[in-house]
Amino acid sequence: MIETVEHPTFSRSDFSSRNKAAGLSAIVVLKNETEFSRAALNSIEPYFDEFIIVYNECRDQTPEIVAEFARQNGEHVKVYHYVPHIAPLGSREHQTTPGNSVHSFVYQCNFALSRASFQIRCKWDGDEIADPNSFGSLTRRLRQLRRGSLEWWFSPWRLGYWWYTGLNLWDERGALFVPDHRPFMGHAKDHGFFPAGRWIMYKRYRGGEYLFTRLLAKRYMGCVCYHLRGLKKQRGFEKYQFEQNPESLYARRMRRYFANPKFIPLCEFRESNAKARQLPLPEALGIRPIYER
Repeated sequence: MIETVEHPTFSRSDFSSRNKAAGLSAIVVLKNETEFSRAALNSIEPYFDEFIIVYNECRDQTPEIVAEFARQNGEHVKVYHYVPHIAPLGSREHQTTPGNSVHSFVYQCNFALSRASFQIRCKWDGDEIADPNSFGSLTRRLRQLRRGSLEWWFSPWRLGYWWYTGLNLWDERGALFVPDHRPFMGHAKDHGFFPAGRWIMYKRYRGGEYLFTRLLAKRYMGCVCYHLRGLKKQRGFEKYQFEQNPESLYARRMRRYFANPKFIPLCEFRESNAKARQLPLPEALGIRPIYER
């Protein structure tokens, strides 16, 4: 069932660890993610106790894909259609919209986070495909920690933030490449598992949002997924709405991507990088170029 939310609200107590069950919640915020959202959700379905999915202003088949996933997984999936307009990230509108406004992406993310029922959370994107070996091993390790042990205390069960990276892919003429300037996503420690807490919320900066994790012990847990933004039809830049927002902070990044891109064939990058070799070949996870460039 999809709940339509025209006036989203939450309180600080919604983020408290009190009355949260032992388990893992996936937080998924989507907008126009038809290309890979089905595969992204299916890739993590075995590893979470619930899915909080919030979508907004979709003009494609994302709502239908989410509805199908909810039907297949029943009570473990909570879906919300977030109705208020969201200011595009990096735009002047975003920069002048406070984080406590329903029109801020920060507020949308916090609304999604406030609906989670379990103690550990992980925000997952609609263009990430998990490696079942490394991602599955990571979630099993979390579940098997002995309560009260030192590792348990400094894990996402209590005071830890376990962050991970993913390999960025780019397609061209039917082949897969890795961007030379940024082969991995997540080095800003913006992808990971974290505990419930009244102060662990998303906050605003000029370009977008970030999760406040300053007081948590950080631990790197490896490369666990593929990031498929570079396989999308518009390389994932559609969400910034450059035509309406030419002054966007991300416009320069787009020009850098397209003006003189430097890419390494995936097979060559795997030969030279141990983290990339630990992932299965993309084809084994159903990842293939879907557009003719």
